[in-house]
Order: sequence, then C-alpha cells, then structure tokens
Amino acid sequence: MTRIARWATTAAAVAAALGSFAAPAYADVIQPGSPGGPTREVLTAGCASGEDAATVAPTVVDADSAASFYRCDPVTHRVATRDGHATCVPGGLFDWSRGLCEPAATVPEMATRLTAGKATLSTKPLKVVGLHATLVRARAAGPQDAVWNATITFKDTTGKVLCVARTDVAGQASCDADRPRSGAEVLSGGYTAEYAGNGAVNGGYDTVAPATAQGGIRAVLPPRG
Repeated sequence: MTRIARWATTAAAVAAALGSFAAPAYADVIQPGSPGGPTREVLTAGCASGEDAATVAPTVVDADSAASFYRCDPVTHRVATRDGHATCVPGGLFDWSRGLCEPAATVPEMATRLTAGKATLSTKPLKVVGLHATLVRARAAGPQDAVWNATITFKDTTGKVLCVARTDVAGQASCDADRPRSGAEVLSGGYTAEYAGNGAVNGGYDTVAPATAQGGIRAVLPPRG
C-alpha cells in the first residue's frame, strides 16, 4: 500500500469515528414524526419512578411545557447531566404515549386529577400554613401515577395568589402564605389549588390536562394571655 493510500485509509477511519460521536443522541426523540423510531418508556413521577427494560433511557413528561421533556440517565435514575432537558423542534410536541416528538395535532392529552388538603390560619401574625395539593395522572384503570415538577398555584376565594410551589416525586406541592393580601374572614373560606396544564409554551395546547381542587383553611385562635 502506498503512503497516500495509507493516509487516505487512516483519514477515512478517523472521519468515521468522529461521525459516530457527532451523531446526536436521541435523534429519534428530537425530530417530530418518527413512526419508525422506538417507543420509549415515559414516566410522570421523575426518573427514579421507573426502570427501563429496553436499551434506551426513559424520558419524563415536562409538566410545564408541552414541547419539552426530560431525559433520564439509566444508571443514576436521575435527569441526565448532559442535555437532560430537551425541546422538540418547532411544530412538534412531546407525545407522552410514545416517547417521541410529534406534530401538535396528533398528540393526545393526559388526564390529571388534583386534590387539596386542609391548611391552618394563624391570626397573630396573619399567616396561612400548610397549603398543599397532590397532582396525579387520572386513569380509568391502572396506577394513578404522580406528576412531578408541575407548578401549583394556591389562591384564596377572591382569586388572589397565596403562594406557588412545584410538585415532588410523589406529586405533592406545599407552601405557606406568609403575608396574605386578604383578611382572615376571606381566608377562612378556604383556598383553590390550580394546575394550569403545560400548554403555555404554544398558546394553550395541553398534553397534560389542567386541574383544580378546593381546600379548607381552619383558624387557630391565639392563646389567651
């Protein structure tokens, strides 16, 4: 083999190696409309909530953006440190039923259910403690999987925001209203917990459905002194 031939062979091998590293990971997920691509395990309660039996890593629904999703590291069962939060190309939404980006009109909506508990009203100083709610995927049958990292807004009966929190891996969000703008009479009427869905990114198309729930607030009288 001549020197030029050996150089050409080596250059081709290097180019092939670089090409394999340059190929984007999860390309079948990023591009909308990949009917021939594999269906990935899609989770709602965070990376640690499931184990992927396939060779590809699972993904997690983004509860705040219909066009985005999270990639999981199959070893650590956490959001991948590299490109862990990804977004579909324009015109595509993440299809939670297949683990692929698809055209918006073809992606189904996941039903959800929100429940709220009872909080406590302290009058001196005025404060609402323990506002809490739980967001899960609503199914006719099967497990009611928690929805992770969803934004829950807590409001009083007049619509004023008391506080905002994100759900954990159990689908639970909680916070306190340290300086509520409404008085004790309004606050004693209870509160509303709201999940707005994940459609704000494109003007309202939700792939994870919005939900609301009503919670109570009980007053704790200050001790007599």
